[in-house]
Amino acid sequence: MEQANSVTYKALMELFEQHELMASAVEAHAVVCGLVCGGCPLDGKAWLPHLADLINDGFGLPSAVRQSMTHIYEAVVESLMSHKGVEMLLPSDDAPLDERIDALVEWSQAFLAGFGVVQQELGKASEELQEMVRDIANITQVSSELDQEDEENEAAFLVLYEHIKLGVMMAFEECGQRPGSPSVAPTLH
Repeated sequence: MEQANSVTYKALMELFEQHELMASAVEAHAVVCGLVCGGCPLDGKAWLPHLADLINDGFGLPSAVRQSMTHIYEAVVESLMSHKGVEMLLPSDDAPLDERIDALVEWSQAFLAGFGVVQQELGKASEELQEMVRDIANITQVSSELDQEDEENEAAFLVLYEHIKLGVMMAFEECGQRPGSPSVAPTLH
């Protein structure tokens, strides 16, 4: 879970710290996923201003950060277009469970933020997608109940992880743009 194609969680965290960005690598990855799944045009540039707004208070991103985020954006688009789904950029599997849970909650919150920026007509989405978005919102409320390192909580974490991955794919399938699509909001069923 630590790698989104060629950009690792640790490398992106270090890059963000080096450039004193307030957002985390987890948040940045999730925002990109949310933007793509919400219907941001896949023209290679429409997502950047939204990302800067959400992770850097609207200020431009340093070149090295923009380059890494472009790699992530391209990997997310490729993965979703090929129906592979997205591997969330989270701490490695050997990180403490509470750290991974906190990152999953953070990822969920940032995904919803990115999704909500470009998808403003969720009420027109299918009931299944609306329910999935509610599920992801509920995951943002997961507390320290799963902090204890045991097999049951590890299994619960994996169920939440896989459920979010399914939700991301579902959101993209229903709301995401395709290259060459008009950049107007998609019609939801």
